[in-house]
Amino acid sequence: MANGISSFLNVNGMDFPCPHDGFQYVYSQAVDAGRNAKGEVVSQLVGRGQYKFDNLEWIGLFPDQWQAMMAALEPFFVPVTFEDMTGQIRTITMYHGDITCKPLFVNPQTHLIERYEYCKVNLIDCGKDD
Repeated sequence: MANGISSFLNVNGMDFPCPHDGFQYVYSQAVDAGRNAKGEVVSQLVGRGQYKFDNLEWIGLFPDQWQAMMAALEPFFVPVTFEDMTGQIRTITMYHGDITCKPLFVNPQTHLIERYEYCKVNLIDCGKDD
């Protein structure tokens, strides 16, 4: 790709496919805040801004695709490379939230899943500087 990354999202060395509509970047900046005797907000930044990839969803994945993605998420903390909202390429340490998938086709003879209707996961920034 021209921007220097090989896919939309690289998780633990594996290129994930581009997610379905509905994906959101969430960027949060933690602050230590309170009010002084005059009632004015007094605050300071705590750490760096953190990312969450909310509603990562893929439609119609085959079991081998989803299993490979799950294997990339197997360690609790994983490196994730992505283009942020400002166009910068970043690699940060993240962990996954809930994982959901819904089978679409199951082979009646083998009883194995042949295709998923959807597969979902959220990725959350650990806040660690890499």
